[in-house]
Amino acid sequence: MICPHCQASLLRKERVGGVCAGCGRAFALDPKVHGRGMHDTRIRRVAEKATDAGRRQVTVTQLWYLARNANRTWTAAPASGRPAWVGRSVAVVLVAGLVALAFLVEERSLFGLLWWASAAVAALVYRVVKGKPYRPARRAGAYLSPSLRDFRTMICVRWVKAYGSLPPAVVDDETYREPGAGRARRAAGQPEPEAVELLCPDRAVRVFLSANGLPRRLNLTLAAGLDELSGTGPLAVLHDASLRGLQLVADARASRPPRAVVDAGLPVRAVLRNRAAVTLHEEPPASVLRETPPWLARIARAAPEEAQWLMQGWRSPVSAVPPALLAAAVERAVRKARGAAAPERQQAAAVGFMSWPRPAEPPLTKDGT
Repeated sequence: MICPHCQASLLRKERVGGVCAGCGRAFALDPKVHGRGMHDTRIRRVAEKATDAGRRQVTVTQLWYLARNANRTWTAAPASGRPAWVGRSVAVVLVAGLVALAFLVEERSLFGLLWWASAAVAALVYRVVKGKPYRPARRAGAYLSPSLRDFRTMICVRWVKAYGSLPPAVVDDETYREPGAGRARRAAGQPEPEAVELLCPDRAVRVFLSANGLPRRLNLTLAAGLDELSGTGPLAVLHDASLRGLQLVADARASRPPRAVVDAGLPVRAVLRNRAAVTLHEEPPASVLRETPPWLARIARAAPEEAQWLMQGWRSPVSAVPPALLAAAVERAVRKARGAAAPERQQAAAVGFMSWPRPAEPPLTKDGT
């Protein structure tokens, strides 16, 4: 590997213990130990691009998605072939038959020809009955390399030990304390934008938004679950491209019908057949499998391929979206949520607090009554 400090090409014996034999300085990662692409120079380059040279904060989880070296996926497959005991049982029966044949044939002149012919037939029968090797049923699945646990050890332990801190502008989303939304300072006479709640179960995304000051700048309140929502103003739901994420939007709309709810989640069409997107797998919720919800039925009619992708349990985490795109998507979602709430406010002002809409007049009959 190349030393990240003196750029010397180091053999294994020249970097024992994570120390360069040339310059004597310690480094954090060794690709032979931590996996392909896991070395200080690459991680520093990925972090610099993600943080826009330190002008944007990103979390360790976001850095993990960006620095991954593999994303393997496999589809479900039924069981195939025959179990091994079938071949073994047939082999025992055929061998026993050949041994019995040797004792039953009295003519020695015919013994050799008959026995070898029988052995050839027995071998053919064994091969046909044995069939293909047995492969048990396989569920669909996916994984990332390295795992989040291993990557956190590399960055939060080894990197900090070698350099004294995390890479510039990278924050640890597990230890970060999310501050309150607060209010951004505005010039005199400048109107305060309407407060918007953002529902996002992904902690890494909430930490990313907080660390970059979006709640203060956009007058935004972050919530991790439906039970944390407090207001009745506009709501934006930021979620993964998954069944659970879309169900969260439906639950938000069902729990608070009067408020404007904007689906700001990662769309399935953005990750379907996108090789750059992170694809993971989870077992679909049992409730969705038992009874197809209306929102999923609408997707199935409009985009059958997307519905099938969702029903198979595939998902793409919103925290894996490049940080610049994620921040821009949140800003658009907040503007859309405020715009969606405007017609509702106008209708409420027209009706008034003490008045109700009048019922529709009955249609006139032919005689005008």
